[in-house]
Amino acid sequence: MKKQIKKSRILILATVVIVVLVVASQKFTTKERKRTIDGCFDTISEITVVSRTEKPLDDCEKYIRKAELEMSAENQSSLLYRYNNGEKVEFSEDLNEVIAFSKDFGTKNSDYFSIYLEPLIKAWDIKNNTGNIPNVEKALKESKLENRINLGGVAKGYVTDKLIEILSRDGVSSALINLGGNAYAMGKKVTGENWKIGIQSPKNESDIVGIITAENLAVITSGDYQRYFEIEGNRYHHILNPKTGYPSKNELHSVTVISGSPTLCDCLSTAAFVAGLEDGIKLIKNYNCGGIFITDDTVYFSKSLENIFKQTDFSYKYEFIE
Repeated sequence: MKKQIKKSRILILATVVIVVLVVASQKFTTKERKRTIDGCFDTISEITVVSRTEKPLDDCEKYIRKAELEMSAENQSSLLYRYNNGEKVEFSEDLNEVIAFSKDFGTKNSDYFSIYLEPLIKAWDIKNNTGNIPNVEKALKESKLENRINLGGVAKGYVTDKLIEILSRDGVSSALINLGGNAYAMGKKVTGENWKIGIQSPKNESDIVGIITAENLAVITSGDYQRYFEIEGNRYHHILNPKTGYPSKNELHSVTVISGSPTLCDCLSTAAFVAGLEDGIKLIKNYNCGGIFITDDTVYFSKSLENIFKQTDFSYKYEFIE
């Protein structure tokens, strides 16, 4: 009887050891690991990495939450919010860096891009506005004082660049970063295939107009179809023209910029959207980037994207940008 009990205990212990080893092996198996991060930069971030552990995802989430507390113009605890509201604060290295990049880009493209639109953004309050036109002239004058900053047109691109650095330090060579429409494909998937990134249709958020097959590329979109209100058939969206103070109004509904630099793509997608189709195309060409421009009925895309852009919505016409 005692021998049977001993054998039973040995079998139980052996089973426990096997279970522990299986769990441990699963924990440290190289595979795709995913993380969803909410509450930062007014969007939902999704990160997929090919890794043996959760550490790269932990490090990414830590940085995103840190950046929110430095670069957000809405978070009352952030350095930027406190600065905009008259508090003397010491900017972080990253905040200084992203502001310097944005100021330089804005100086070169001042008709289409500015980080000093916080008074206008507050006045319009597109997120909560149910149909009121603010005092644009007053807010535009305040914006021209250049003493209140909003990094909405660049912060997510900059954060994406920093996440790439973090993942590289963590030994990750395969990842997909998506910060609310700001996507970056790092390396290839665990299967050896390139990552696939859909370009959302402005007509219907559940449809896509095409798929980019990407490796080490940023795919970043700005559009008028997610944050807006309408008055008598006129759409007022969140992408403001720095010259007029009003939401940009031209033939475009969406601009996607593709290149290796997320920070540049983020700035360019906003600027090209404001510039309009003809000048927007010239702008992205100046920076040697690919682009996808969507109007009411046509998808214009750079010929350089021909081999990586798959057309999927034939309610649109598709035309090359030469």
